[in-house]
Amino acid sequence: MEKLIHSQTAVSEAVGFILTLAVVILASGMVYASGFPIIQHSMDVSHFMEMQESFGLLGQNINEVVYERAPVRNTELKIIGGAMSIQHDSSMQIIVNESRYTYNMGSVEYFLDHQITAYENGAVWTKYSNNDTIMILKPQINYANITTIPLVELLGEGSKAGEGSARIRAERSDSSSTYFINATGQNTTIIVQSNFYRAWKRYFEDNLGADEVTVDSTNRTVTGNLTASYIYIDVNRINMEIY
Repeated sequence: MEKLIHSQTAVSEAVGFILTLAVVILASGMVYASGFPIIQHSMDVSHFMEMQESFGLLGQNINEVVYERAPVRNTELKIIGGAMSIQHDSSMQIIVNESRYTYNMGSVEYFLDHQITAYENGAVWTKYSNNDTIMILKPQINYANITTIPLVELLGEGSKAGEGSARIRAERSDSSSTYFINATGQNTTIIVQSNFYRAWKRYFEDNLGADEVTVDSTNRTVTGNLTASYIYIDVNRINMEIY
């Protein structure tokens, strides 16, 4: 009985179990701490790619209001982190014979992990964290002797952040208008100010065939020259809402 009372066998097993459990918990914590950022980054990348595809659908819906004169279109997108908002920091200037015409554009942007995908002036753009910018859906500018430039001005305010559904409503405004500029014998200069000016530059060069294309990174602008006899500008003002 005395040997049983002073036996350390059970204590040794309990201490061993506690030490083993502590090692397991510590190892699990280290794996979680080091692996969670990788898992989270992978999830963010996957979700951002999904939003790029979703913005293609959003762009098509808004363009039905812009170009096909649909009265209203609603689009619902699922967001997981990040933020979606309506911005008013983009514009287009058209200069003919020292006459300057300035038009606001605006954009619907989704921001996640220093990356942006957006609808702006009939097109869909993506800007990555390293400032590389691509065009997913092209603008509808038609460059010819009579050049047609559709302008999409987004009106309204709204934002959505966190997790859940973001509903984007696009409704045609009665204040849309058109302008006709006689540019015969004159060079036409187009200046676009946008967060996506790098992709606008490639669009100027590859799709419009513009001359003397330059960028100003400080002011987020791209400038190009066109030769056309007439410039037809179709300004479409769209009331936007995010809720």
